[in-house]
Amino acid sequence: MVKPDFFLLGKKFCAMEKELTKRLIKWRFKRGGLSPPDEEILDRGSEQIMSEVHSIMKRSGKRVFDELRLAKKEFLKAYRDEDKKGTEKEEDQP
Repeated sequence: MVKPDFFLLGKKFCAMEKELTKRLIKWRFKRGGLSPPDEEILDRGSEQIMSEVHSIMKRSGKRVFDELRLAKKEFLKAYRDEDKKGTEKEEDQP
């Protein structure tokens, strides 16, 4: 079995991410009725946007996971409470 090369996989992912960002920028310019910038400016802009998005994700990522954990706890508590209520009602019936 061949092991995946994670370095190449990461490079491919970054290239796809950059291409998607460029397409999104072009789409926004077209939607706004403007002509898209030249390829060099588009490359630099997409790299800058990707860098900013990554830094935002690093800063807020921990908070997102904390919120997900809290939501999971609340969901499980509510689910268990509903389950207890359901079993109590079933026990009350003859």
